[in-house]
Amino acid sequence: MDDQQAERALTRRSSKWKLVIAALIVGFIASVILSLNIGYQPISFKEILLILGKLIPFSPIKSSSFSSTDYTIITLIRLPRVLSGALVGAGLAVAGVIFQGIFRNPMADPFLLGASAGASVGYAIAVLLGVTLSMSLVGLGMAQVLAFIFALIAVFFVVTISRVGGKIPTINLVLSGMVISIFLLAILTIMELRAGRALIGLVAWTSGGGFSNIVWTQFFAVLPIILVGIVLTYFFTRDLNVLAMGEETAQHLGINTERTRLILLAIASLITAACVAISGVIGFVGLIIPHMTRLVIGPDHRILLPASAIVGAIYLVMCDALVRVATGASELPVGVITALIGAPVFFILLRTRKTTYSM
Repeated sequence: MDDQQAERALTRRSSKWKLVIAALIVGFIASVILSLNIGYQPISFKEILLILGKLIPFSPIKSSSFSSTDYTIITLIRLPRVLSGALVGAGLAVAGVIFQGIFRNPMADPFLLGASAGASVGYAIAVLLGVTLSMSLVGLGMAQVLAFIFALIAVFFVVTISRVGGKIPTINLVLSGMVISIFLLAILTIMELRAGRALIGLVAWTSGGGFSNIVWTQFFAVLPIILVGIVLTYFFTRDLNVLAMGEETAQHLGINTERTRLILLAIASLITAACVAISGVIGFVGLIIPHMTRLVIGPDHRILLPASAIVGAIYLVMCDALVRVATGASELPVGVITALIGAPVFFILLRTRKTTYSM
């Protein structure tokens, strides 16, 4: 009887998860279409759907069904921007889930090990050296490539100096990440004081510059890294669930905790570096989205990870849509909007539930 009850409970839980993911996917599609509609050039939802339909291979939709100008705006300006926002939102949310799971701490975020500070220094070096965004490598501007490389260098250095013997204690990682971040931010401050006219652009980028200049080549340059990283992480969701019980328990259950943590840290760091490379340092998403998702659906990483990815994508898509029209011709960094909207929503959700949650 107990086995039958457990099986029925598992079936109910699986059905609930499928409904949650289906609802989130519908919400994501709606957010993309709505975001494509937002802008200074009015384009109807009908035209947007026709243009998107035209992009499907072997589509019967004719080009005469919509304006060529609107087609250009959607396919070359808005669509790469919207999809880049979705990709970065999903990537940062998944990286946040990984870090919070590894450290068993809901305050952990993707930038804990110095990725944001390293990326900012790399980008600042490019600015001071006069490297322009038009100079490209593997589809990314050289400034973006340097941001990606320096983010990975910072994380690698933190992991290296945290190692004690053959192990990497969690507290060593956290403290090393804090120290390296502070050190790199001090270097960044010196660079900003020497940046001259480039200071505004540099500050905007480090505040989450966003996707206003995104092109398809940049999107496709980071797509494999982020997408493969998210898929690989899903195969470790059981391990993350076990790690939440404690390292000693995980080892008793056959998990090689040291190897698992290193693999997950490498995946999360690659995802974070790729996200930062095309968007700037967008804080808050990787910290708060896993929080809010966990409050609603619970701590099981098998549903938490995909749900957080979709919620992160929706959140950043809508925040980016808002910055396009919120302040007229000049756009705020999208990182500012993510914090201004996300913090009150999180506090309201936390107070409404009047409860705590476990990792």
